Amino acid sequence: MRIRFLGIFFLFLTKLALAQSKFPQESTADSVRYYLEEADQSIFNDFQVAKEKLIKARNFVEKTADVNLKAEVVRKLAIAYYVKGEYYHSLSYFLDAEDLFRKAENWEGVGKSLNGLGLIQQGIERHSEAIEYFEQARDYYNLSKDEYAATPAIINLGISELQSGDLENAKTTLDNALSMAVASGRKDIEHLTLNHLGNLAYEKDQLPQALAYFERVLQDSVEPNNWEKAFSFYGLAKVNLAFHNLDEAEEYGLKALDFANTNDSFFEKERITGVLFNIYEAKGELENAVVISKQNRIYRDSLYYQNRVRAIDLLNLEKKEADNRRLRNEKMEKEKELSKNKLIIAILLTLGFILILILFFWIKNYHQKERFRKALEEKNKLIIHKNGVITERNKELAKINKSKDRLFSILSHDLKSPIGSIQKLLELIKTGEFTQLEQAELLDEMLKQVSATSSMLQNLLQWANSQLEGSKVYMEEVILSRRVKEIMDAHYLVGKAKRIQIIHEIPSHMSPVFVDSGHLSIILHNLISNAIKFTHPGKEIKIHYSENEEWVLFKIKDGGDGISKERIDQIQNFNTQVMSEIGTDMETGTGIGLLLVKQFLVMNNASLQIKSYPGEGSEFIVCFRKKKD
Repeated sequence: MRIRFLGIFFLFLTKLALAQSKFPQESTADSVRYYLEEADQSIFNDFQVAKEKLIKARNFVEKTADVNLKAEVVRKLAIAYYVKGEYYHSLSYFLDAEDLFRKAENWEGVGKSLNGLGLIQQGIERHSEAIEYFEQARDYYNLSKDEYAATPAIINLGISELQSGDLENAKTTLDNALSMAVASGRKDIEHLTLNHLGNLAYEKDQLPQALAYFERVLQDSVEPNNWEKAFSFYGLAKVNLAFHNLDEAEEYGLKALDFANTNDSFFEKERITGVLFNIYEAKGELENAVVISKQNRIYRDSLYYQNRVRAIDLLNLEKKEADNRRLRNEKMEKEKELSKNKLIIAILLTLGFILILILFFWIKNYHQKERFRKALEEKNKLIIHKNGVITERNKELAKINKSKDRLFSILSHDLKSPIGSIQKLLELIKTGEFTQLEQAELLDEMLKQVSATSSMLQNLLQWANSQLEGSKVYMEEVILSRRVKEIMDAHYLVGKAKRIQIIHEIPSHMSPVFVDSGHLSIILHNLISNAIKFTHPGKEIKIHYSENEEWVLFKIKDGGDGISKERIDQIQNFNTQVMSEIGTDMETGTGIGLLLVKQFLVMNNASLQIKSYPGEGSEFIVCFRKKKD
């Protein structure tokens, strides 16, 4: 009894010790987050306060094992030094933050660090390098669950395009960034984007639009930070100077300078004093112009000195940055390899699922046949004397069996081509004759083919299931062009293998057709499949439409040699399976395709016309009925 009591007591002490050891960790992490939040309040307005808070956060974070939290503290230090204009320290901190985020496999954090590295390149006018960083950052942001995470990288990409003179692309990118910022509720990025859209409009001499952008920032219900206020007032000063509203321009310029002094940014001060000099010169206030010119010279000299120091510092970091870029590229290659493997597994699983579905319906159909057969035998033993009833039921059973056989023919015929192309590509990949890039492209193509084939198979199986009790017609309204697009996707790889371009011309308005949806898929599949089969490699297939009050006409013209009059008569008049001709790339067939087309056209009150253009191809025209009111 005493031993049992001691065991329980020892277990209690152990749990108590673990709880006490965990408490300091949580308390320390809370302290780190507290100082990070405090630093965020002043990071764009007061560098010294922000730095003090971040140093306290760093002292606390060293006591924890949370890599993500350590990386976030380092990244915030990088941002503070970037705002201050000390790019050497900022660059070093961003590189350290990136390494930490990669160790934690925090891809959004990696994207934020790469975005910061791009901002530094942008700050020293290396826009091509900046754009490269921003594009990498966008790709890592997109790995996160937040659909708007990439907004900062997109706005910075647009700024670099603007500053490098690519105004049209910059407008597109910045408009996209603004939409994402508004949708995600990121007011800081919204203000930044509006300011740069205003600057872009000013550069394009669209002064009213520029004025509207800058005023929108200052009139927002959420107050912008001092950095954006300085930018907006500076922009308003430039626009009013261009309008020759000199008093307003001076007022805005002085407000911009006040906020720039708060930010202690020599870059902001230099460009604002520059526009103030132009304002005073235009007003004829030479004394003020001389005073502001001296200030401008001081800031310009200071920027020149900072740029020289910055250039020397960045030279010292070039090797470290190059090493990090090499490691980054190696990791990206490994990540791509992992993604490729996942894609292969997904394809194999999809194919397995398709095969299981086919097997399931085959077994279901087989058992159903067995049930019918056994039921018929039992009934024959009981009601031999009722020959008339038995004869009638035998006819019904023969009709059902004929429907089943036709279903199997349709499934095998429609799946043979797309699955055959997938099999060929898999065999080619297995030989190892392709580079990784070529394999990736092939896998992308295969994924499109599998998706389209899966969609087509699903439609066929749904229709086939509805036909298990006999051949029935379910008329409904169908958008013809949409169904044509689905069938085209299923034959994408087959057509691409022959370098055939399929031109699909869809009119702006087209009435729906009134058909059995499953029948329509089989009709279109066979017509498109035959067009590819009889089109020469490198030629094109053209699909277009027309309509009148009663009919919608589907027209498909191949790039083959045309059809003889005898062959047209044979196709139009036969009612049984005929011999299939060899395709332009030695393709073979069973001859069942056009037979199915004819039968289903009759069942759907549709008709077929065939035109031949010797040496240019042949055109199949199917007339589908519209629904009568």
